[in-house]
Amino acid sequence: MKFETKIKVAAGAIILVMSTVAALPMIVNRQVTTVMAELHSTSNVERLQLTLLDMLLNAETAQRGFVVTGDERFLDPYHAAVNGIPTTLEALRKEMASPQEAARAAVIERASSAKMQTVARTIELRRTRGIAQTASYMAAGAGKVQMDQLRELIARELAVYAQRRTDLSDQLLATSNSAATASLVATLTNILFLAGVLVAAMRVLRQRNAAEHKANAAALETRQTNERISLQNDLLFRSADLMHSLELAESSDEAAGVIASYLPRLLPNLSGSLYLYNNSRDILERKAGWGSVTGEPDIIEALDCWALRRGSAHVYAGGDGGLACRHVTNPDTDRLCLPLVTQGDVIGCLSVTGSGLVHGAEDQRAWINQLAEQLGLALSNVRLRVSLRQQSIIDPLTQLYNRRYLDEVLKRELARADRNGTPVSVLVLDLDHFKRINDTYGHEAGDAILRKVALTLRENIRSCDVACRMGGEEMVVLLPECGTDNALKRADALRLAIAGDDVLHAGQRIGATASIGVATYPGHGTNMRTLVHAADLALYEAKHGGRNCVRMAQSDAAAMPAQAGAHAAGS
Repeated sequence: MKFETKIKVAAGAIILVMSTVAALPMIVNRQVTTVMAELHSTSNVERLQLTLLDMLLNAETAQRGFVVTGDERFLDPYHAAVNGIPTTLEALRKEMASPQEAARAAVIERASSAKMQTVARTIELRRTRGIAQTASYMAAGAGKVQMDQLRELIARELAVYAQRRTDLSDQLLATSNSAATASLVATLTNILFLAGVLVAAMRVLRQRNAAEHKANAAALETRQTNERISLQNDLLFRSADLMHSLELAESSDEAAGVIASYLPRLLPNLSGSLYLYNNSRDILERKAGWGSVTGEPDIIEALDCWALRRGSAHVYAGGDGGLACRHVTNPDTDRLCLPLVTQGDVIGCLSVTGSGLVHGAEDQRAWINQLAEQLGLALSNVRLRVSLRQQSIIDPLTQLYNRRYLDEVLKRELARADRNGTPVSVLVLDLDHFKRINDTYGHEAGDAILRKVALTLRENIRSCDVACRMGGEEMVVLLPECGTDNALKRADALRLAIAGDDVLHAGQRIGATASIGVATYPGHGTNMRTLVHAADLALYEAKHGGRNCVRMAQSDAAAMPAQAGAHAAGS
């Protein structure tokens, strides 16, 4: 075979291998995108299954509370479940990707419907036939069997999707390993072809030196391509790991810490800072930094950064002049500023510095721009999750925590008190003659009184205390590490503060007083139900003892009749 023919064959083979290597990132990226979408769908299904189980449990708890007390207010979680379960089931149906999944989801839907019908039947029996027949109906155990079946069905589904997440993670790792192996094989193949070209070139005359130089140039280009592909694969894998970690972040500050730990590996040999708007959106605060960020300002304004002004990336070449942002501390260093934008809303700015960031670094800037887009979307999702969490535990009228949050924090504090041997006190507070205020001045005045009392509570409790609105005019204050004597003093101080604060409404000054019942763990109860019940009984005594006073629960409060709900009608 002639030398020229050998050269042509070898060159064709090299071009074919390089084309294959060049196509690898697109193939890997498509596979990674598909796997990430499936991971996201799997996480959605798990979250929806847990939400469905939580609403079913809340409905059953509300039913039991209503059966025991006959108080319609206990049915608020049941009504919320009635409204929320169809929406959750509809969202689950949309996530089903196969007939088998749809069939299992249909079984859960039918079981949920049967369970809610049983709950509705129990509530109707309590309203129409009284507690005796209702207790007999519940003793048959149909509701328990249905709930156990639902727990088992949902647990099996969660196990299936947990295994799917594991399989998808393994698939993602396998894809990365396959890409690395393919790159290695392509490199070895290119080296073999080039070695043949060089051996053949050594046997020809001086006029063939041009072919040898071309082969060397092709080898260099191949190595650079392989290195670039290997770096891109590594960055893609780390970027996917970063996005997954951000999906688990519970706050913007935690997300910023996660970003700060990943960016030194995603942007090696570069430094930078992450700025996010504060709640009032008048300034941006530096939430994270990496590399050499000495002297970087902790706070900047939107007008200080040209990227935020323009709404697009801004590049500054250090030492060559140009338009520098006001927050630049070292004018001799290259800098790239990118706004973090999601759905048209700017939430912050990513500022990156380093040598060689401007000239001949188009690929690097494109990668940083892609990373900024992903970070903007991820941080927006974190803020959305935090906002939804706040909405689920905050009472919209008083801005106090709601009963759901009280249940969570009281269980936690009681467990901590049991471990450490410390007391926990609970104050149950009810406004006196609140119905009379509503009837006399209107519900807007009543709402104003509730907001004022809530503000008084927040201003007169410790940072570790928790104030909650149970419903209506009843509020609860949780006092960790607070014994009986201190709890009585705190309760009386709150009573005086409430009585001393008036509300100006429609030109009239309206005041309110409060009766407070106090109970302390472990003397008045060893669990959440008995402790709150004891404080509620003490409140009942305060109501019948003249109102506008504080009463401590009796040591045998748990054995007294459950009359606590009766004070609501005469409050």
